[in-house]
Amino acid sequence: MKTGKTWRHAILPCAMGMLASLFVSGCVATRQPPAPPQPGGEAATTLITPPAPVTPPDRQAAVARKTAPEAVPTDSAPPASPVEASSPETVASQPSVDPAQCYQFQPAGKKRRRCEPQSLIYGRCRSSITTCRLGRENGPLTWFACEKKRGNTSLSPKAGAILILAANRHGMPTGHVFYVEAVKNRHGNGSTLILSHTNYDRKCSLETGIEAEYDATGPTLDIKNGAWASWGRGLPVAGFILE
Repeated sequence: MKTGKTWRHAILPCAMGMLASLFVSGCVATRQPPAPPQPGGEAATTLITPPAPVTPPDRQAAVARKTAPEAVPTDSAPPASPVEASSPETVASQPSVDPAQCYQFQPAGKKRRRCEPQSLIYGRCRSSITTCRLGRENGPLTWFACEKKRGNTSLSPKAGAILILAANRHGMPTGHVFYVEAVKNRHGNGSTLILSHTNYDRKCSLETGIEAEYDATGPTLDIKNGAWASWGRGLPVAGFILE
C-alpha cells in the first residue's frame, strides 16, 4: 500500500512536466517569424502617403500671379528686323492685278482712232485706282493734277503706285504712265524702280521688267534697260499717284 502511493507521487510530477513542455512548444510553433530584412537591413514597412491637398483653381491662379517674375522695364527699342536693318535691300511689291487681265490689245481702226490699252488705261487697271475720271480725253498729267488736289500724290515711290512722267521733248506733251512693280535699293534721295507700261512704241505694246533709277531731287528718271534705255535719261517726273 505504501509502495503504490510512492509510485503515484513519482509519476505525477513527470506527467505534469511533460504537459507543460508540450504547451510551451505549441505556443512557440504558432508564433510568426519576423519579416526578412530589406537591403537596408530593416524589416519591410508599408507606408501610406496621405493625398496632397487640392488647391482650388482661383487659388492656383492667384499663386501663379504672385510667383510669376515681373517684367523688367526698358527704354531701349527692340532690335530691327532683318528687312528694316538692311535699308539697301529690296522692298517687296504689294499684290496687284494680274498684267494679263489688264492687257487686252485692240488695234486702231475705222471705229477706234487709237490702239488700246493706252498707258493710262493699263495703269488704272494694274493699280485699281479709279478716282479722277475726267472723260475720254483725260491724260496722265490731268489725272495727276486731279489726284494732287485730293492729296493722293507724293514724290516718294511706292510699290503699286503710278509714276507720271511730266511733259518732255520726246513727244510726250501729255505725260506718260508707268506702273510701279517694286521699289528697291533706296539710297539717299534715290531709289531703283521696277516698272511696266504700255504704248511705249505708239502701238500699245506691253513692256515689263523695266529697271530705272529715280532721283527725288529732280525729280527725274533714268531708264536702264528696255526700249527707252538708249535715250531715257533725265526724264522729268511729275510724281506718284498713291492709291
